[in-house]
Amino acid sequence: MKEQNITLNRVATLSGMAATTLSNIVNRGSAPRIDTVYKVCNGLGISVHDFFDFPPYNEVEK
Repeated sequence: MKEQNITLNRVATLSGMAATTLSNIVNRGSAPRIDTVYKVCNGLGISVHDFFDFPPYNEVEK
């Protein structure tokens, strides 16, 4: 949302889901189901791979 400068409500609309569902994930740390992640990715116009591509988590402990 930060990268695309859009609100949580706009992402929910683009993703076809309730804003409360997305709010629970973002603000309360609720674990999303994979189909929810897929909907968010579609709404944002990104791939699931890009969604999970986060450099701090890409590093493997040696």
